[in-house]
Amino acid sequence: MQLLLTLLLFLFTSDQSSGNDSLPAASSTGIRRTVTDFGAVGDSIRDNTAAIQKVLDESSPGDTVFIPEGNFMIRTLQLRSGVHLVSTGTLAHHPDAKTGDYSIEKQSSPNPLIKADSVTDIYISVRARSKNEAIHLRKSQRIRIVNSDFQGDSTKLRAYPGILAFQCSGLEVLSSRIHHFGSSRTETHSYQPGTGIRILTSNTISIRDSEIFKNGENGIFIYGSRKAEVLNSTIHHNGMSGIQVAFGDSGKESDYTFSGNVLDRNAADGIDINNRSPERAKEISTTIAYNLSCENGFVKGQSTPDGSGFGTLINISGLVIYRNQAIGNNRPALYIEDCGIILTRENQADNQVEIVLGLADLRIESSQYSSINLMANTKAKHILIKDSQIGSLSLPNKIEVEQFEVLSNSFSHARFNINMKGNLVLKGNDLKNNSESNVLFIAGAGSVAVEDNQIESLKTTAVIVKKSATDIRLIGNEIRSAGPVILDEGSPNLLIQDNKIELLPGGKENVTLRSNYPDRIQLLGNEHHGAEGKPTLVFVGKGKAKVNEKLVSGIADYAEVEIEND
Repeated sequence: MQLLLTLLLFLFTSDQSSGNDSLPAASSTGIRRTVTDFGAVGDSIRDNTAAIQKVLDESSPGDTVFIPEGNFMIRTLQLRSGVHLVSTGTLAHHPDAKTGDYSIEKQSSPNPLIKADSVTDIYISVRARSKNEAIHLRKSQRIRIVNSDFQGDSTKLRAYPGILAFQCSGLEVLSSRIHHFGSSRTETHSYQPGTGIRILTSNTISIRDSEIFKNGENGIFIYGSRKAEVLNSTIHHNGMSGIQVAFGDSGKESDYTFSGNVLDRNAADGIDINNRSPERAKEISTTIAYNLSCENGFVKGQSTPDGSGFGTLINISGLVIYRNQAIGNNRPALYIEDCGIILTRENQADNQVEIVLGLADLRIESSQYSSINLMANTKAKHILIKDSQIGSLSLPNKIEVEQFEVLSNSFSHARFNINMKGNLVLKGNDLKNNSESNVLFIAGAGSVAVEDNQIESLKTTAVIVKKSATDIRLIGNEIRSAGPVILDEGSPNLLIQDNKIELLPGGKENVTLRSNYPDRIQLLGNEHHGAEGKPTLVFVGKGKAKVNEKLVSGIADYAEVEIEND
């Protein structure tokens, strides 16, 4: 509970700006050195590597090396601490630049366009066209990339990333475009490497107000890193997920904020946070908020295996998911597998939430989903669904939820199959069903409390309670359906109290309640609206019952049941 309160406090008091105000800007006090004054030529032919590198090497901290209009061919430029790089012209790879193919063993190229190795305090604002990485950052600090445009090779099948950062801190990418690193995905079950921004074993990363698109793999990939944010960016048409977080062995992965982004038509998930580890769910203190996720999980109109909206969450804990919207995605808006504490609020989606395997505490509040689906292998400690508009809630047989609370929701296609381990509370809900399925089919649970709900089933019995169900309470509900409205098949000590039970035409039987061989059923203070002059409260066979009812219309038929008047 303390962690949930901390997450809520963080969500409603934190500023969504990056807070990286100490990162460098282009200096107004240093010297501006234009490379054409030192022999560089932007003619799309000459190799300018040596000329521009000489300017960089001879500049002092605070100086800015300026690339004017033109197309300046280079192999690799090595940046220097405190020396900024700005262009209105374009830096592009010379034909002599060495290329290679990305692989897990070889994740960086021999000739990135720009390289920063163990440097600090640099402002970069350039246009670049690269056959390899546009920028490779290694063990560098306080690097600010602003108003830049990096274009890769869209024909390359195994492309390097647009920006590669390894063991860096204080990296900011602001108002920039990173695109076409790697060829477009053409198959639903395969893709080509080529990531927009690839962050490895780094910390304090801010990506803001940028556009990252049409890369072969992920828009942004974050591995083994902490304190990263992606804010107010548009990430679209990438060959895998818009944003993916992967986990290494360091255990540093935490403190992420993904907020205000548009995640559009990526071939996999909008946001994928995947901790495939045998360890228990990892606490990552993450906020996913104000994102719009549209039509992810498709290639040329065909479904891929992925495509969640707000997120695919696997083996993680400590997330706040707030005010996101998901439209037209291939897979669930929210996929939750083996997770710890997940707090979601005020989200809207045209598809479902899917829950798989273990779960500590999930809270869904003030949200809209087509359905919430628990898979048959779900084992949860606590699930709360509150103040939400849901199509349906899928509860397969034998799920385990220690405490399941469904409070003050509206269900338009309510079909609850209750055959579970644990305790269920349904209170204050509006439950409607226009199909041939029962609203509530109660076969068993530790306990089931159905209180103060509006329950309506237009075509069949609203509530069936099986003999195997114990500790079942129906209290203070308004229940309307075709008859029988409530069917008890001998549930021990079933309590039905202070309900309004109304018969609608079209059912198999014109009765409000039928109990077969009642096993000490208690009917206390219920109001029955049945067929005038016909049996509406009906017992079948022998048994015992405590009865104190009001029959507004209809009569009682107790058969051979032993009646105790309350």
